[in-house]
Amino acid sequence: MNTFEMIPIACNMDAISEDQLASYQSVRELLQAACVAVQERPRAVAFRYPARPELLAAASEWISLERRCCAFLGFELSVAPGENEFTLQVGGSEAAKAFVLANMVPSDAATTDPVS
Repeated sequence: MNTFEMIPIACNMDAISEDQLASYQSVRELLQAACVAVQERPRAVAFRYPARPELLAAASEWISLERRCCAFLGFELSVAPGENEFTLQVGGSEAAKAFVLANMVPSDAATTDPVS
């Protein structure tokens, strides 16, 4: 059993202060609107975005806030050399992946086949 499987799947929105809530909602909306593709991966979901500075900053801020309320989630932010896109992978366990699919994937997101 890995560390992510030992942390309960529970979101505690009280962990984000009133002052931070507006920022949290703003960056989440920005990232949802800018998402160009979603791909299922083992134990995670990968979101792809254009590698624009404001989106990279928004992703970093969102990670900082999201990990407060959803301690069961792991995050990987990657930008490959020379690429015009970056990937934000969110998950950590099968249960965390299911949570992400149900709560974080925009209904109109372009999805690609799962990676094994």
